[in-house]
Amino acid sequence: MKTVALVALAISGAIVSLAHAPSAVASPQSEYCASMARAGVPGDCATLTSLAKSVCAQYDQGFDLDTIAQRLDATTKNQALSNFIMAGAPLYFCPKYASGS
Repeated sequence: MKTVALVALAISGAIVSLAHAPSAVASPQSEYCASMARAGVPGDCATLTSLAKSVCAQYDQGFDLDTIAQRLDATTKNQALSNFIMAGAPLYFCPKYASGS
């Protein structure tokens, strides 16, 4: 439970960093990548996008926030990076989960 609270706190901080409304003309991927770059998140756009879409797929499969965060941490080996990905994924790729994450 403590992990979930810490992840939620980190994600809420990351959301503040990423909270620039996507432009109606740009694609979610380009807006996501631009937002991540503005937040100083390292990594290439294709990899970050793939990881974010994987987060959404795991939500679709019914995984909870804690499980998804643990899996992402294992993949990225960087909890801060995972937090930014967890925050951005619902905002740009699966908005139906934005309020629950």
